[in-house]
Amino acid sequence: MRAGLKPVAKAAIASLTLNELRWRKRREAEAGLRVLAANGRKISEAARRRAREEAKQKFGHERHAPWLMLYAAARGDYLEGWLPESFYAENLMPQVNGIAHHLSRVQATNPVFFDSPAICDLLYLINGRILTPQKAAIEPSAALERLRAGGETLVFKADHSAFGKGVRSVVVKDLDAATLYGFGNGVFQPLLRPHPELARFGSPALATLRVATVLAQTGAPLIRSSYLKIGQPGQAHVLARDQLRVAVAPESGELAAEGFHADWRPATGAQGAGPFAGHRVPAISEAVQTALNLHRQLPLARFICWDFAIDEAERVRLLEWEGGVVSFAEATQGPCFQGLGWPGLAWKVTPAP
Repeated sequence: MRAGLKPVAKAAIASLTLNELRWRKRREAEAGLRVLAANGRKISEAARRRAREEAKQKFGHERHAPWLMLYAAARGDYLEGWLPESFYAENLMPQVNGIAHHLSRVQATNPVFFDSPAICDLLYLINGRILTPQKAAIEPSAALERLRAGGETLVFKADHSAFGKGVRSVVVKDLDAATLYGFGNGVFQPLLRPHPELARFGSPALATLRVATVLAQTGAPLIRSSYLKIGQPGQAHVLARDQLRVAVAPESGELAAEGFHADWRPATGAQGAGPFAGHRVPAISEAVQTALNLHRQLPLARFICWDFAIDEAERVRLLEWEGGVVSFAEATQGPCFQGLGWPGLAWKVTPAP
């Protein structure tokens, strides 16, 4: 009897988890629609009908329609081929990324997977050990010496953190062996100084360039979107809950004329920084090439978002990577995921060459 209860309990937990995901994703889209409507971005009833029809025909259920509606409200038009964030999270991500989706949660995997000058990690704390980027275990005294050489103030990012949480600034002179082990698992990185073009947004938080790469059935990685993530005034780090995002043309680095806050409020500029239009992200070609090179080294997850800083010397520095979400890219630069031959989509497309 007990053995028989185990699969039943697992199925019940999986069902509850799925229902919570569906509810949360629908709530996110509907909240965004309300914000856009309050800012003059209402969509027509015809667009609503089309979203409901496409959600049922292409994605199997009308619950995915709010995301198609949100994209239309943000874009000001309805485009064929959008991928609802809810469908990606529920159906597609488990198939195209699977367990590899979670590899980025352990920071010490970076030197295992990647060989790149963009990696700026100083030390890793992992399961009670201290590792260098060369994967050598060292004593606390040697670790403290290395950290002091990295600067007076560093950044620590905890494992299993997301959405900007688990990131904090660390004053190196306050560290000793006891406090070092008290951080738990994670990585120390230098406190990077941004390129002047990316330091003008009115926030001490380091503006982050996100570049998304994908894998088709065969062939090399492809770029499918890029955008800038900007923190709010007074924030030390960019937080997902209130970040400002602006689409970036991956070919030129040009910023879109309009961005969106995390709650989907439109914005044409950052506080005290003037308009987005007319500005560009420096070193965009290097960032794009770095993202492609990194994904070539890790061909396990088929959709990866790479977060880069462009420092004051115009060097591309990798801050973190993850599976990410598709909503902002789809709304501003999409459709981003056509032509990949990904499984789980009702609409079939030919793989990219």
